[in-house]
Amino acid sequence: MRASLKLSVILSLASGVLLTSTIAEHNATGAIAAKPNTAPRIRKAPSNQALINSANAFIDLMVANKFAQTGALLDPTIKKVLPAPKLQLAWQGLTMQYGAYKERKAPRVEQTGPHTSVFVPVVFGKETVDVRLVFSGSTKVNGFFVEEHKGDFKEAPYADAKSFTDEKVKVGTGKWQLEGLLTLPVGDGPFPAVVLVHGSGPHDMDESIGPNKPFRDLAHGLAAKGVAVIRYEKRTKQHGKLFNGPDLLKLTVKEETIDDAVEAAKVLRANSKIDKSKIVILGHSLGGMAIPRIAKADANVRGFIVMAGSNEPIETAIVRQADYLATAGNLKTQASKQLALLKAEAAKVKALKQSDANLPKVILGAAPAYWLDLRNHNPLEEIKTVDRPILFLQGGRDYQVTADGDFERWKSAVKSAGHESQSTFKLYPELNHMLAVSSGKMATPNEYLKRATNVDAIVIDDISSWVKGLQ
Repeated sequence: MRASLKLSVILSLASGVLLTSTIAEHNATGAIAAKPNTAPRIRKAPSNQALINSANAFIDLMVANKFAQTGALLDPTIKKVLPAPKLQLAWQGLTMQYGAYKERKAPRVEQTGPHTSVFVPVVFGKETVDVRLVFSGSTKVNGFFVEEHKGDFKEAPYADAKSFTDEKVKVGTGKWQLEGLLTLPVGDGPFPAVVLVHGSGPHDMDESIGPNKPFRDLAHGLAAKGVAVIRYEKRTKQHGKLFNGPDLLKLTVKEETIDDAVEAAKVLRANSKIDKSKIVILGHSLGGMAIPRIAKADANVRGFIVMAGSNEPIETAIVRQADYLATAGNLKTQASKQLALLKAEAAKVKALKQSDANLPKVILGAAPAYWLDLRNHNPLEEIKTVDRPILFLQGGRDYQVTADGDFERWKSAVKSAGHESQSTFKLYPELNHMLAVSSGKMATPNEYLKRATNVDAIVIDDISSWVKGLQ
């Protein structure tokens, strides 16, 4: 990974715990990159295909050296920042760094808060980069960035497509209803079933990061072994555009995560092919931290899985992760200013008082109400009240949630509550935060952002055996 991108990754990966995904302002090449205009717009949102067409047209004009004509595709505000001469310099900078333009490949679309990003893979010489064009409610380009190319997802060998089906479902009702998929094994059932609960950030139903889709791996892998799985778009992903005002200021983990996990379990109970006595909820990362609260909210769930579940205060974890990434990338000196800013923001979270709950401000991507709610719920204390089976899974190479920190603290909490007989702990020394195999002492960002891997087969085996074995 080039140093110019490493600095941005330090903060973007460390802030994966944030509720809202901010538009990064880094630039991979030194070329001009404009921050999107965030002024509110009230209009019907264009289709993804319309945005893809606009993005492709923008790239094609630059390839043809028709920089003056790109103005017709730019948002008026951004046009002032990116006039034709600057765009020409930016494009020339790309060709000088990576070689002559060869082709553009099929784009992908991602929702980022109130913005929609179209990533166009562009091949220069022997290098492929992602040109990210941002749109904010219209087909006019509202931001232009160059980023490292994300690889392509690869279906895991254990995901036998003939052994399961994916069915579209709706999770919840009303304003916050979510799109979901119920993956059912072939056959009449009834099947045991698992609800997948996301980690931090505005995740899609596959919990995609780079070319990796761990929730898709889990759904297809478990279904191939006879366990049904439901997964869904996270509320802050599907309804990201709503989290810019009052809804963001009053949001807590309850609304962000817990309520929708409970609704997903209801969808399973309503399906005749599901064994209602063997419904399990699996929480990954922040989802794992929320398991004690989910258990309290749904007394009918048979058991729980804490997969790389965090229990450290999030503002503390953000700083620790960022410090590790700077050290691992030999960027401690270059990143010192960013780290200092991050520590200052974390200190603001620590300093919040209960009387600050309604303050209209955002710290580290979340409002005071969010941070105070987390403070009021200690997962290590609340896990002691869960008198049902729990499976704890942890990767030994995970730097985000650590084996010698979070995992050991879960063990101690369970032991102190006398629930050891109902708890199973499995540590996988070679696996990272996505429960995928990699090499080296500890994980690095490239494992998530560039390399296509899958949840390890042994994790699929262990989960399916544990779920099926519940009495």
